[in-house]
Amino acid sequence: MHAIDDLDALAAILRGLCTGFVPLPGHAPLLDAVRRAGGPELLPRVSRGGWFRPGRIIDAQGQTVAEQALAWLETAWAACGEDGGAFAEEYAESGLALTLEQGISHYFVAPTGAASQDFLQLEVEELLEVVSHPVGGQVVDAVEFLLDHPHDSPSPRPIGAPRYIFRRLIDVREIVSRLHAQAGKPVPVLRFIDEWASSSAGHQRHFSAHWVLAIAEHLDRYHQLRLNAVPVAVQNPHWLGERGARGTALAQQLHAFDHAAGYGFAWYFHLVSGHRVSRDVLPEVFADLQDGMAYLPERDAALVHGWMRSPYSV
Repeated sequence: MHAIDDLDALAAILRGLCTGFVPLPGHAPLLDAVRRAGGPELLPRVSRGGWFRPGRIIDAQGQTVAEQALAWLETAWAACGEDGGAFAEEYAESGLALTLEQGISHYFVAPTGAASQDFLQLEVEELLEVVSHPVGGQVVDAVEFLLDHPHDSPSPRPIGAPRYIFRRLIDVREIVSRLHAQAGKPVPVLRFIDEWASSSAGHQRHFSAHWVLAIAEHLDRYHQLRLNAVPVAVQNPHWLGERGARGTALAQQLHAFDHAAGYGFAWYFHLVSGHRVSRDVLPEVFADLQDGMAYLPERDAALVHGWMRSPYSV
């Protein structure tokens, strides 16, 4: 048992700790602080970057003109009659600039039991504010395009140091329970998790050693809150197999991919999620099984047969 068993209490501690550390590779200072505070042994799993959020509007001296850049731009855009040319002319000599928050999403896990869904998942954002481009530096057709960094502009210039922002802490068992409780069509990620548990992969490694879940919520057409989860791979090996391979040659290609991924039957889960392995592979494997070849354990062969009867992807 962890010293802190209440999820809300642990989330409050994590939220506070995130404000006290500058992000570093490996996140050791933050993770050590979590342990000292009585939290679980959190393990870094995946980092996903390449996204940004609107930041501020600042003047030529770097002083804040508006904390919320998009709201300010929408008001200024409306005042210019939603005319891109008029907007560019109005602010061409203003000295105002737009900042963006460049982001990386870090996923950490803490296994809590042997079952595939038995783990906590912490999501922390790493944000770095950058000066992106002048407010009046481009003519656009819609206000949203004013957030885009022009291709011919200098690279964004960082302001200050990166910082952590706590996003959420979830118990994946609760997420799985909520997904089971949702009425409607089958939820592919639940089949994915169940198949992991029954496969060679699940007999070798915990699900959270190789996958995290990207969680999203939305309102459906009946205004009911719906939950969705998509598995995200920790490692993404390259499939080096050749199309049309059968028999021993195909078996060698499957085993090479599994070796690169670090666990058995990896090729199947990467085929179902992310499609790094072509779907053309499964019918070839199925044909080999039908011909009596036995290069897969029975538990994995059963999943191949099940997919051929009822294909799915996540």
